[in-house]
Amino acid sequence: MWKKILPGLVITASVVLAIASVWGDSLIVDEIPHIGAGYSYLVKQDMRINPEHPPLAKDLAAVPLLFIDLNQTAFNTPFWQENVNGQWDFGRNLIFQSGNDANLITHLAKLPMLIFFVLAAWLLYHWLNHRYGFGPALFGLVMFVFSPTVLAHSRFVTTDVPALWAVLTASFFFFRYLEHPSHKNLLIAGLIFGVAQLTKFSVFLLVPFFILAALFWMWASTNSWRERSKIFFASILIMAIGYIAVVWPIYGLHTMNYPVAMQERDMQAQVGFARPALVRDVIIKTADIPYWRAFDQYLFGLLMVNQRQAGGNTIYFEGRVSQSGGPTYFPVVYFIKETLAWWLATALALLALVLYFSRFKQHAPRFKHWCKENFVELAMVLWLLIYWGISIQSKLNIGVRHLIPTYPFAVFLVSVGMAYLIKRSRNYGSEIRGLKSIIPYSLFLILVILMAGQIYLVSQNYPHFLTYFNESVGGPSNAYKTVVDSNLDWGQDLKRLGNFVADNKINKIEVDYFGWADPLYYLKDHVEWLHAGKYRSAAEFKAKNDSDGWLAVSATFKQNSKQNPATSYDWLDAYQPVATIGNSIFVYQIK
Repeated sequence: MWKKILPGLVITASVVLAIASVWGDSLIVDEIPHIGAGYSYLVKQDMRINPEHPPLAKDLAAVPLLFIDLNQTAFNTPFWQENVNGQWDFGRNLIFQSGNDANLITHLAKLPMLIFFVLAAWLLYHWLNHRYGFGPALFGLVMFVFSPTVLAHSRFVTTDVPALWAVLTASFFFFRYLEHPSHKNLLIAGLIFGVAQLTKFSVFLLVPFFILAALFWMWASTNSWRERSKIFFASILIMAIGYIAVVWPIYGLHTMNYPVAMQERDMQAQVGFARPALVRDVIIKTADIPYWRAFDQYLFGLLMVNQRQAGGNTIYFEGRVSQSGGPTYFPVVYFIKETLAWWLATALALLALVLYFSRFKQHAPRFKHWCKENFVELAMVLWLLIYWGISIQSKLNIGVRHLIPTYPFAVFLVSVGMAYLIKRSRNYGSEIRGLKSIIPYSLFLILVILMAGQIYLVSQNYPHFLTYFNESVGGPSNAYKTVVDSNLDWGQDLKRLGNFVADNKINKIEVDYFGWADPLYYLKDHVEWLHAGKYRSAAEFKAKNDSDGWLAVSATFKQNSKQNPATSYDWLDAYQPVATIGNSIFVYQIK
């Protein structure tokens, strides 16, 4: 009985932590346009804003907002009626500047996002339990739901955790069809693939991944070219079902009331110089074709993302400000953003791999059969290679969150390593007198310690899960010296800054805030605008400010300002912050 109850308790505990920890947050940068866009999709069936992300997560976040009486004057502003993709100002106006309750909107929109988190956690546990049993499955579940990155992003109205769920779920059903082909499994795999494409455009990588996985399965599972042909065309059919039966009609609903002339204008303005030119021209020129224009909107978003990936973003990384962190960015950030308990587990899994392949000569004579038996695990390795390979080459280095679609497979494979170590320890212990129970129980104790360590290390950072960094960089308080942006500072602490100002009875504070939540909503008339270069020195600040010496600077703006020493915030380095709000906003008083 406890084997059935314990996984549910683990998931429930993580969900409670997720909800409780986010209740004091202000909306992060990307949530402002996502919530506004989702609400506009459901109310207007018009996808003129935020086309660079598919609609599923935004729609889900906006559903609860339909049940409260929101002031809709944002639809009367130029941000909706005239601007090209006025997503940022529209979202801010709807949430903060139309007389609506921003705190209520924040809480209601975030809650549905946990559905993706819970479904992914349950499926990961189910998959592991089915293949390797309760112990490895529970281990994988704990390491997954208490990953600081996964737990932090589970509460956000963004596309990252939905993409994680999409990759995991679509792969599960695609692999199930390959191993157990039937019309039912083919249809389910196709529909799930289509839903997955509605989460994030990076999930498009499932197309080459599924093709390569199918080719690998064709080679490993049969020598019949007829059977291989059936597998290949069935795989293509699965993806066709997804696009034709799910993506196309859903985009049709989202573009019903999108004026054709405006759609063409928006495309020309946003991807008019995108590459490849042939694809760009076809997308723009076919936007007025009835029925096709819905799918054209999907292709438009896909092209926007490709254009953004090529352009990069201004970032601070390891003491340098640039447009890209380079090939070391993701490996370094991934390492420092996960717990040392996870990395110890990974090291043990690599040890298991070495032990396994030390005996691999036993499998060599029937290598093809071995590949078929271990197809799921090998396909997961393939996904990691594809996704990591593309990520490392990308110029868009703004956060470890872009690696989130790889997390469930990484956890799965590490848990497989734990399963192999458990199996080997039992066999090894049975061969040596006196060690029959000691070795297995010692390994069991290590796994329990790792799970407990994972829970402890992450819970210790409550409620600031987004800002978790391991001890290799000195933890969250020191992490800004290595990296910022969505790894540390994503606008989540403006509400807490407002509370600090109120608690300390601060009459005026100058603020340079990295985010799109409205400072006036949380700080009222206590806020004065600040920006890098407004003051060149402490002496200039003392002479010109009218805030009684108070100022607050987001970590991202403070570090990014180093790009230009003449206008940077380096003069603040001579002062200790009076407070650091949630690890992301530095507060000073300089008299």
